[in-house]
Amino acid sequence: MNPHALEVPGGAYLDVFDLPTALIRVIEDLRFVYAGGYYVGSLTKSKFVPGLPLAQRLSRLCGLGLRCILLDLYGAKRFLYGERVTNEHVVRFSEGLAVVVDSQGEAIGWGIGRRVRLKTRVEVRVEPVKDLGWYLRRGG
Repeated sequence: MNPHALEVPGGAYLDVFDLPTALIRVIEDLRFVYAGGYYVGSLTKSKFVPGLPLAQRLSRLCGLGLRCILLDLYGAKRFLYGERVTNEHVVRFSEGLAVVVDSQGEAIGWGIGRRVRLKTRVEVRVEPVKDLGWYLRRGG
């Protein structure tokens, strides 16, 4: 992988792409380049936000040790609306940042899995970081 950050003019972030080595040489000679190669995510001053294409590419590794969260149909719908998903709609859970997939194994975004101790039980929660529905809600 050859990560390369491209500045978005007027933006408060950098887009990060995986670029073939030959393409890096070409881009260095150009004045304004907004995209190139395979989109990996965006980088702000405080954090890296992985992109949806990366989640889709990595989802095939879900059964092979990659952190993934599997949601049922209703949980996937809530997740795509940018809402938290809890216990009853989480089929397979992983703590921390994970690829979130629907019941067909299709990547629907990135989420953070947490176990939260309540008075009488422990609740599993999945908070969306970036989901496919984001493009529709924000016009991305």
